[in-house]
Amino acid sequence: SVEKKMEQPFWVQDPSFFYFTSLLNAPGAILLLDAPKRRSILFSGPDPAPFGIARSDLNVQNRPDWVLQSGVSAVLPNSDLIEYIESRLSSGVRTVYLDGPRREAPNEAPPGLLAVSGFHRLWEQAFRLALPNAQFESAIEAIGQLRWIKSSEEIEQLRFNALASASALQNGMTRIQTATNQREAEAAVVAACLESGAEGPSFWPWVMTGPNAHIRTVVGSFFDSSHLNRPFHSGELVRVDVGCAAGGYGGDVGRTVPVSGTFSESQSLIWDALVSGYLAGIDAMKDGVSLQEVELASQKGLLAWSQEDPNRREIATRMNGESGVSWHLHGVGIESGETSQPILRTGSVIAFEPMFSNGEDAYYLEDMILIGPQGAEVLTPGLPYWASEMAQFLAKDR
Repeated sequence: SVEKKMEQPFWVQDPSFFYFTSLLNAPGAILLLDAPKRRSILFSGPDPAPFGIARSDLNVQNRPDWVLQSGVSAVLPNSDLIEYIESRLSSGVRTVYLDGPRREAPNEAPPGLLAVSGFHRLWEQAFRLALPNAQFESAIEAIGQLRWIKSSEEIEQLRFNALASASALQNGMTRIQTATNQREAEAAVVAACLESGAEGPSFWPWVMTGPNAHIRTVVGSFFDSSHLNRPFHSGELVRVDVGCAAGGYGGDVGRTVPVSGTFSESQSLIWDALVSGYLAGIDAMKDGVSLQEVELASQKGLLAWSQEDPNRREIATRMNGESGVSWHLHGVGIESGETSQPILRTGSVIAFEPMFSNGEDAYYLEDMILIGPQGAEVLTPGLPYWASEMAQFLAKDR
């Protein structure tokens, strides 16, 4: 119901609301799914007023085309919401299921005060106060299972987003040189998203260099007014993690880029080791394979790469050790980072993003991948993997 902030590139619909209604631009409405009655209702509030200017055309009650598109059973004023739920509770329904966040946001309120932040927390708090006799449960797991498997229409949208994201990644990578800085590369990523026909970035680009490329430092950008901006220095590695948004869906892809244009000898060994495990993990992906099996395949691929060279064996042992590679995997869909389920299924679209730290260097790579019955399809093709391929790509623009 809240308009976008001035600094946002575009307004973002609530993901679960969009998933169930396909309404990308309808603000101020609440979706209620009455499962026992097999009925869906949109409860619509007052006219939205962006910049203080009332817009009746943005009210779902005045948009029969939106109602038809959503497929809901009825549209009612939001003043009827609590009365409707109370009537269902009095008829024997006991449980109200609420949507929730992928990660629980911290509660900014000191102890003894009601919550003052967190969209989903505030809604739950409001419902609990209004409906003291109801039982409340989370709908997160059920919604996550539904969103884990994409429809053919969703897959086509994500194909477009993946190609746009790959183009944006390449554009950002070409701006990484000792004479430039993080902000210039970020601008190149955003420009490429728009030039590809996307609406903009699905998240503000991460182009973090040197010590800032470590994930524990990267997350500090969420509380840094410069977004950890820093010049690129020769010898450093840069985490380039980007995505383009279009059609209400996101994207997510990335690579580690050497500022010098080539990895050092030691950096090349570690990077190629990570790539070997990564590609082995992708080869293992298909319907019915667990995320744990993908990780084991990646570890075995890393060991296979190391068999004939003592230097490689030492690196592989460390990378498969207790503080070794994090073979992270998550879903991609309406949000660029969605929850994952334990088992890959045909129609799952994922981002595979292993990460490894070695001293001052942080290594990471990522592709968008579609799972099929017999294998995996990389939706972000044409990007460099091996150290030699990275050097060839970067040499074209230097």
